[in-house]
Amino acid sequence: MTSRTADEPRLKAVRAPWRLGAQWLKGRVLMGAAGFSIAALFGSLWWMLRDKPMPRPRAGFPAPPQLNAQINSAQERLKANPQDISALVELGTLLFERGKDSYVEAISVLEEARDLGALDPKIFYCLGIMYQDEGLFPFALTEYKRFLRHYPEDKEVRMMTAKLYYHLGMFPEAVSEYERLKFIDPADPVVEENLGVSLWGSKQMGRALASFGQLKIAGGDFARRAEYYLGQIALDAGKFQEAVDHFSLCGAANAELPGIPIQRVHAGLAMSFQKLGRWDEAKASWEAMLKVDPKDLKAQAALREAIRRAATAKKAAPKKH
Repeated sequence: MTSRTADEPRLKAVRAPWRLGAQWLKGRVLMGAAGFSIAALFGSLWWMLRDKPMPRPRAGFPAPPQLNAQINSAQERLKANPQDISALVELGTLLFERGKDSYVEAISVLEEARDLGALDPKIFYCLGIMYQDEGLFPFALTEYKRFLRHYPEDKEVRMMTAKLYYHLGMFPEAVSEYERLKFIDPADPVVEENLGVSLWGSKQMGRALASFGQLKIAGGDFARRAEYYLGQIALDAGKFQEAVDHFSLCGAANAELPGIPIQRVHAGLAMSFQKLGRWDEAKASWEAMLKVDPKDLKAQAALREAIRRAATAKKAAPKKH
């Protein structure tokens, strides 16, 4: 319908379905270190939403001068008949196509057309995009669902619907949408990744693990992110060596991890090493994190504690003769 790219919604913090266990270090230092993991589950949100499908182009749409002429024409028709439904639909979609600066007017016009009984599916599509752009996510979700009643196999709109369910914390509903998308396209790794994280959010851990295992088959950055998710799950479950193994396969030392801040991988490794009492390795991981974000006070505190613990362990080790 349009060549415009919908901006990403601004996400609220969502409570993760996992919780931190015992303290990582001691006192305030450990409380600070724990902060690195509180949002770990939803580190994938940026990836999920940035890869959103683009609104489709509408073939033969007029160039800007013609666009303005058609808007003026529709407005003239409405002066003669303010309840001309076809003119309202045409004006609203033309204003939508003109861009973000016209969204408020376009929403008003299309809402009026809808209230008068217009059922053209492009009304629901355009309203959904504009509501989402304006941060009105529940309203956008309603419009996408209306559109899908007409075109239930539309992958683009179903993907946006699933992502809005996820954003609104409606994880089982997101899972349902991604399952349908996977049925439509079983080999799409973007769908598989989003399904896995939605299953994690809905606490279906066995299925989430299976989904991330499937994601690893896609290779590349998809496989590396799968290792990150599996590392976080293992860390929360107290399987610290398993967590180290997964985080290490993210390739943090070699390359950025698109969609997930690389410092989260370093932090996951550091905290896993701490729980294993491997303080020299924890120290190295905190140092790696601080190379990425040298001003992070929590990482600085955690590094100081790791250095202290490593020194204490070295002194306590029996001397070789």
